[in-house]
Amino acid sequence: MSSSLPWTVSFVFSLLTCSLLEHAGAIQYSKPIVIRKGGVYQGNWQSLDPRVAAVEIATRQKVVIQNSNIQSKGPLIRSQYDRANIVIRNTRGVALNPGRPLKEYRFPGRFLDLEEFESLLVENNEMIGTSGIYLRSYLGQASKGQTIKILRNRAINIDGRYSTGPGQYSPTEARLVQFVQFNQVRHVSGAEIAWNEVINEPGKSRPEENINMYRSSGVPESRIKIHDNYIQGAYAVRPRTDEYSGGGINAADGSSQTAKEAAAYIRVYRNQIVNTSNVGIAVSAGHNIEVFENRVISSGYLPSGAPIKAQNVGLYVWDMHGDKKKGTFYNISVRDNLVGWAQPLKGKYVQNPFWFPDCPRDPKGVSQCRGNRVLPSPITQTMERQEYARWQAKLRAAGIRVGLLTPRAP
Repeated sequence: MSSSLPWTVSFVFSLLTCSLLEHAGAIQYSKPIVIRKGGVYQGNWQSLDPRVAAVEIATRQKVVIQNSNIQSKGPLIRSQYDRANIVIRNTRGVALNPGRPLKEYRFPGRFLDLEEFESLLVENNEMIGTSGIYLRSYLGQASKGQTIKILRNRAINIDGRYSTGPGQYSPTEARLVQFVQFNQVRHVSGAEIAWNEVINEPGKSRPEENINMYRSSGVPESRIKIHDNYIQGAYAVRPRTDEYSGGGINAADGSSQTAKEAAAYIRVYRNQIVNTSNVGIAVSAGHNIEVFENRVISSGYLPSGAPIKAQNVGLYVWDMHGDKKKGTFYNISVRDNLVGWAQPLKGKYVQNPFWFPDCPRDPKGVSQCRGNRVLPSPITQTMERQEYARWQAKLRAAGIRVGLLTPRAP
């Protein structure tokens, strides 16, 4: 087994680290900004107060942030209750350690914290050490072309660990954060999360699921599309010893009393999920959910070669909250996925690729979880490295560039 990250991934980290260090020395940061009118904004902003966003957007007019550098001990970009319309592109965001004791419950800042908004486009950005993108309560209108697009971004180390002081993080306590969290983002047309690269290192990150759809929904004629993303790594703060409830993608999460409030009309397809410990892809609630043609692979080992304690299952469909009795858990399809999910603590050739206790059946009584394939054991770290090479080839074939398109000007 390899004693380090796959060399291709290590190369990416090396380039990003060098770029970040060189860039940090050259950038002259301005104090936090509050944007009160629409327009195109470019700059270098930072906040050294965990309570203050580096960029606060307080207008309903369209705001474009591009070609910028943002770093913060608190939120990097935030807009709350202002029905924001935002574009963020070609911008680097770096979360700084909040430097506060654990009792104040400070965790690395969100790249974007957005509540009660109308439209969002986040494309070709770079996020380093942030607690990701949090979206709650979509208020837009499809007739105006208002939707949500999160495309071609690169994220390194999504981190919810609580700060215990300058330069220090708690070894046990963490906020539940994600690369992308939809929280009650309902009835949105045209929404898409695609072609993003998310890589988390053990000991330097702590996401829950990397992507989570909590009581969020598309519409029957336009489902939320989560596709062609590369997600590597999701771990407990101490992955060799601790339990962990996160993973790759939760396609539908959160109990609901009515079908209208439930996670619904979501498609998860052609993603690559690698070494995300507890679970690769989960469906734990909702209705009209499709999960197909994904690749879910985990050796069950950390890059150091140590086994992961919380290694659980590759793909599951489980009515976690008993929502079938409420009529809000139904019509879930999981098909044609390729899974290799090792459990090395139970044996070299032991796998747990699927768990489908609550997979619905069609009107003919046929399970809607079908056509899924299992890679032969043993599942190795070499196979994980091959997934990253496959991802790079996929990007080249599609002519897609992930992350920043041009260097940031100091």
